Amino acid sequence: MALVPGDLAPDFTLDSVMDGKVESISLFSMKGKYVVLVFYPVGFGYVTPTEFYSLEPHLETFSTINCELVAISTEHISSQIKYQATPRAEAGLNFMKIRLASDPTGDVAKKYGVYKQEENICFSSNFIIDPEGKIITMEKCDFPVGCSMGEQLKLVQAAQVIVVGDKAHRG
Repeated sequence: MALVPGDLAPDFTLDSVMDGKVESISLFSMKGKYVVLVFYPVGFGYVTPTEFYSLEPHLETFSTINCELVAISTEHISSQIKYQATPRAEAGLNFMKIRLASDPTGDVAKKYGVYKQEENICFSSNFIIDPEGKIITMEKCDFPVGCSMGEQLKLVQAAQVIVVGDKAHRG
């Protein structure tokens, strides 16, 4: 059954890397925060680096609005460590402050309906999850089209606005 906005996001536990440090993370551990899950096919491809580069100027803002970003692919953690440390001139992330999570068997991608089994990769996809763990928005793109990463900040900010009567309030 396909996920739709309003569904409870499937929990997961994956190895991840940020700032060169490997640690296990789960969706449950981020409860109480907004979460943007970014599924990406491969690190050193043609589209993925540009998606991350367009997101980079917004990373600090995400943390100030109580939002975690987690980028998930089927690549092994050793490849993600290399991708995060590789200079931008070589299509790497140059230690960008984004958490990369490894889903080598595609189990998490399958739960979210973004797994391409023939190639053992994820479709380029984004899910925004609210602090209670419900999916607010989702975007899924076929290859080689990438997702609009810059829009994710606007969508999280829009989700945080609560309308009471005729006035909007930040949630």
